[in-house]
Amino acid sequence: MVTNPYFAIGDLQGCLESLDGLLEQLPEDAPLIFLGDLVNRGPESLATLRRVAGLGSRARCLLGNHDLHLLAVAAGASKVHKKDTIGEIFEAPDADELIEWLRHQSIMIETEDAVFVHAGVHPLWTLEKARGLAREAEAVLSGPDWKAMLQQMYGNSDWDDGLKGGERMQAILNCFTRMRFVDKKTAELDFKQKEDIGSAPKHLIPWFEYSKRPMAGTPICFGHWSMLGLIRRDDIVAIDTGCLWGGKLTAVRFPDRRIYQEDCPCWADPFKYK
Repeated sequence: MVTNPYFAIGDLQGCLESLDGLLEQLPEDAPLIFLGDLVNRGPESLATLRRVAGLGSRARCLLGNHDLHLLAVAAGASKVHKKDTIGEIFEAPDADELIEWLRHQSIMIETEDAVFVHAGVHPLWTLEKARGLAREAEAVLSGPDWKAMLQQMYGNSDWDDGLKGGERMQAILNCFTRMRFVDKKTAELDFKQKEDIGSAPKHLIPWFEYSKRPMAGTPICFGHWSMLGLIRRDDIVAIDTGCLWGGKLTAVRFPDRRIYQEDCPCWADPFKYK
């Protein structure tokens, strides 16, 4: 029997029905780690955000790229796009409280079993560097200057030690929340390729396959990349299994890594988002 279990849950993207179904399979009071992208594209972004925030201390949450988009809209750095489903959040009477709660969530979470991130950890970073940069981004997002800093959130900046200000924040957030493929020789991030591994050009590999990765051997659990499907390796656990697209919503129990899944309706056509 597993003692003190806790569960990591993949991308929700506003699919409340699937979340409720999955939670019915889990112990009532077990701690939860949500891997980000709580909102957007699915049918119930507002209700999903309220549901997760309402779990209180039971839940720890990572910020995904869609959650950061919500914060950027709140900061006046972006607009609600045609295919977004976050507009209702700004019309809600508790909008300010939800935005305040969201911007105090995490970029990286560590336990004795694994490191939890939304998309990945840059393949050139050590654990210590990743930890420091995550704390730096969290301090900015939860601090008084968060709106100003998010004005430069959008762009494809890769990490460089010399970056400062908004460009530095953009690069940190790109690495933690948008990363998929990197150049197999240089580890430079590629933001154009979003498909499965077999469709990628030969010079690109998943970030976790980079041969000189300092964190190789450190277990990392992440979401973000639905085309990967479920991966359970000693050092890599990928659990975005396409809830939004009619796949499954996945939870993994730690420390034994047992998988729990909820079949999901198809709320969006992935081919419309290419």
